[in-house]
Amino acid sequence: MRAALAVVLATTASAALLACPLPAASATQSPATVAAAGGSSLQDLQKAAASARTQIHGLEAEMTAISGRYQAARAQLDQLTADLGTTRLQLDDLQQKLDHEKQLASQRLVAMYKMSDYGWADVLANMQSFTDVETQLTFFRSLSEQDARSAQRLTQLTGQTQNLEHTQSGQRQNALVLETEIAAQRALMSDNIAQRQAVLDDLVGKIKTVIARQRAALRAMASADHGAYTPFTWARALLTQLGMPTTTDNLAAITAWEMAEGGHWHNGAHFNPLNTTQPEPGAAAMNSVGVKAYVNWAQGFRATIATLRNGLYGGILAALSRGNDALAVAHAVAASPWGTGDFGHLLGGT
Repeated sequence: MRAALAVVLATTASAALLACPLPAASATQSPATVAAAGGSSLQDLQKAAASARTQIHGLEAEMTAISGRYQAARAQLDQLTADLGTTRLQLDDLQQKLDHEKQLASQRLVAMYKMSDYGWADVLANMQSFTDVETQLTFFRSLSEQDARSAQRLTQLTGQTQNLEHTQSGQRQNALVLETEIAAQRALMSDNIAQRQAVLDDLVGKIKTVIARQRAALRAMASADHGAYTPFTWARALLTQLGMPTTTDNLAAITAWEMAEGGHWHNGAHFNPLNTTQPEPGAAAMNSVGVKAYVNWAQGFRATIATLRNGLYGGILAALSRGNDALAVAHAVAASPWGTGDFGHLLGGT
């Protein structure tokens, strides 16, 4: 989203450049026409860009907080899911033990029922010695003790099973609460993203409207001037002749470069908006460093293109070929031997 905002701001700078009143190349050009085409709407657009930047910063901060809550809830749910699995395994183990103890108790009850006719009188009648009687008594005492231990074990296992079932029920309830919280955080994130997109879409729509109005005004002015160029139409013609994409970023970069150099419309370097020193037949130097004044637009284009393609300005051509970053073009010009300096501030960058 930050990259999208950077493109939007570069586009805004391009629209602002197009609205600047420009000195005419001939008596028929009317700078007021260009200014009137944009009017105060460009100022409003710049305010809208600043407002959009503030809104997006606020939305990003809110998104960070929402994301933190979502991650915390997600971690809690994952831990609870693991605990629930462990509890389920423990419950299954206890249930098996409980079933086993119940089965043993049931078998003993069945055995005792079947032996119900065998009482103490039978034991005394059939005893052959004191030792037999003691053995019988020990046997019955052992059975009684085993029954008591089994009953105690059954009680313990039943209590543990009930506790685990209660724990499992609580964990399930907590899991449901966390799942609801996660769903709510997801909804907030989706809403936040939609809001940011709406802010950007609205701003991009406004920019496109202003640029379209500017282009229409410039086309009308160029037609009235029988081929005369403005900074914007010259930038587009240069990009076309170079074989570079005529994107908004490239148009903004070339127009800002013209403003930084000040050729043709702001000094005596006729037909030479970028103030190149490339020699051409009939061209005359207009200052001490050899910046040329050319005889016509065709010669000026030819000289500018020849300079850009002389092998010293590969960085500029590479940035223009990408066509997606006006500031990158400005930085490439500053890093080259052209001598303009970095005009990124004209594009709202650094």
